[in-house]
Amino acid sequence: MSSTCEITGLSEEQVAQWPHIHAVLTGGDLPALSESANSYSKDLDFTIASHRQPKGEEKRREGLITHLERSLTTRFKGSNLIVFGSSKTGLSLKGGDLDLCLEMPPKDQKKTVKRISGMLRSQGMESVQALTRATVPIVKFIDPRSGFMVDISINNTLAVHNTRLLSTYAGLDKRVGEVTKCIKHWALHRNLSDAAEGTLSSYAWSLLAIQHLQMEGLIPNLQTGKDRTFVEVDGMEFDLTMDTDAKGNDSKASLAELVTSFFHRYSNWDWSEQVVSIRNGSPLTRESKGWMNEEPSAITIITTKKQKPGRMGEHHLCIEDPFNLDHDLCRVVRPEGEMRIRDELIRAAAMFANGAKWSEICTTVDPERLSNLEPDDLFHDLRTKSDDDVKNMRDKVAGELDSLEMRIQALEDERQVTIRMAKAMRGVIEETSDLRKEHKTTIQGLSKRNKEIDSIKNQRDVINTNIVIPLHMIEDELSKVYKRLTTEIDIHRVPSLNREKEQFSWFFELQAMHAKGREASEHHQRFIQLVKEQKSEIKKLKVFESEHDETTAKLLAEEPLLKDKDITTNEARSYDRRVVNIQKALRTRRGELHKLRREAGRLDAWIRKKAGGERGRGDRRGGDRGRGKGKGRGSKSPREKAVSNAPMTLGDISGLLSALDSTDEKKEKKISSKKAGMRKLGNLGAHRGNRGSYKKKE
Repeated sequence: MSSTCEITGLSEEQVAQWPHIHAVLTGGDLPALSESANSYSKDLDFTIASHRQPKGEEKRREGLITHLERSLTTRFKGSNLIVFGSSKTGLSLKGGDLDLCLEMPPKDQKKTVKRISGMLRSQGMESVQALTRATVPIVKFIDPRSGFMVDISINNTLAVHNTRLLSTYAGLDKRVGEVTKCIKHWALHRNLSDAAEGTLSSYAWSLLAIQHLQMEGLIPNLQTGKDRTFVEVDGMEFDLTMDTDAKGNDSKASLAELVTSFFHRYSNWDWSEQVVSIRNGSPLTRESKGWMNEEPSAITIITTKKQKPGRMGEHHLCIEDPFNLDHDLCRVVRPEGEMRIRDELIRAAAMFANGAKWSEICTTVDPERLSNLEPDDLFHDLRTKSDDDVKNMRDKVAGELDSLEMRIQALEDERQVTIRMAKAMRGVIEETSDLRKEHKTTIQGLSKRNKEIDSIKNQRDVINTNIVIPLHMIEDELSKVYKRLTTEIDIHRVPSLNREKEQFSWFFELQAMHAKGREASEHHQRFIQLVKEQKSEIKKLKVFESEHDETTAKLLAEEPLLKDKDITTNEARSYDRRVVNIQKALRTRRGELHKLRREAGRLDAWIRKKAGGERGRGDRRGGDRGRGKGKGRGSKSPREKAVSNAPMTLGDISGLLSALDSTDEKKEKKISSKKAGMRKLGNLGAHRGNRGSYKKKE
């Protein structure tokens, strides 16, 4: 079993994973400021140069934005697509994400994100993810044509203002962008700039860089001033004050000094007491901000032996958003991510102090993770293959294309049939809906009447059980007793007192029995009436069923697809669900079709490239050497790259194909519309020719 550190509780494996932060936690010294900062100037300049955006990449980005803008604004009326983030501020690295915000009228954002993801899949976009549970719903995807990773968020208005602020900071001094790019380059290669994986976002690293440059005196705080600008965004009021006319300070610090001091500052940063705040221009205290260092800590979570240790406390590496002051950008950081960030900052500062190379400081963690950032040579896997092998690959792809197109056509046919079935079923249901309503009303009436009949029958039977004498006999007896009680008394036959009491008692009892008897009689009459109504409604029900069956039979005769089908609402819904499932399958297959077509185009381009290369060499042997005249000495056209077998990227392929098309086919000479109209009249000369006769149009 591995031993654990008595001070930190970290295991031997964890100590080996984060040795620098462990050394500091156990009493080690923090690294000193590098005294040879300027020795890194050339390496840092090379890093900046390597992240300059090529013109071809800018064109591909603009083309992608234009395409997405057309697609989204057409589908969502009243919407507007806005570019924001580091690609807009100029602080992005080469191959960085493209952040877009779709501003649109208030709607269900989750449904909107799902609709956008479906549209993107149908257009052949790759790795499409709809993150509907995020605070701001977002769609992430990769455009296979340009290689860009794109994020589209919905009504992310505050992020647009953040972009404007960072753009203004970047415009104050070119060193702002240079320092930020160097920091992002280091964070990218050390795997510290992926919020989804539990580290800080690229935006958070930008804020750290700006806070550092504010404290170094290179740039001022742009959010100061007496005149404040308050704007309501998503129902909340934010202070968006921004001094766009401010200028940078007169600082002579070099890029190398600013970068090395960045790592020294944040490796020595007191995270237990300080909050990064570019809004304030300098760090805030936790007490003034109200962000306490909540438990459990990262190291407590990591060293716990519980199976479910729970969530880490908030506000450990506090970075305040410049506008949304309640938003701490470290809330995405996980325990392992926090340990890695602090360990890497100390490592970098120590390596600067020891004179290590910049390339060593930025050694890539997990190179496979960044393999897709640099565009591959489009034909890298074909250069070692023979022409026959490539042609066989092309034939195989062509066969797969044919097969997939047949499958897509079959799915499309099935989808159309299923839609027709669903519509036909709904049509039958709608045509017979009135009959069904009357049918249903009648059935409901029968059920209700049955309950009333049972209730009245029970009440009648209870009374009849308690009163055995029929009503007419009660009335006769009442009449006799009444006469006895009201007839003049014979003096010689005076009844006794007890006898008279019995007569009165019996009279009152007969009166009560008579009332109940009449009630039972009324119940019985109501019972007879309800039974008659019930029989009449049952006859109507049979008529409705007969009419419904006749109407349905007529409709089924007109729609053969519905033969032997159970026409119910549930059955129609099942067909609707099947349409949705087929549509999903179609999206997947069309995505596969798009990839196969792209692969077929790539193979065709290579075959044509090789053929064009052979022709190019033959032309040069023939002595035509003046064709490239006028081009720069070091530049190569797509055709020249093809001949020399130089690596080609996606940006070169369009030029290659257009160049090959121009040699394989003669371009038709463009003719003006006026000349084209004259040509339709025939070959006209100076002579008048024969005069034609006028014919009136019919």
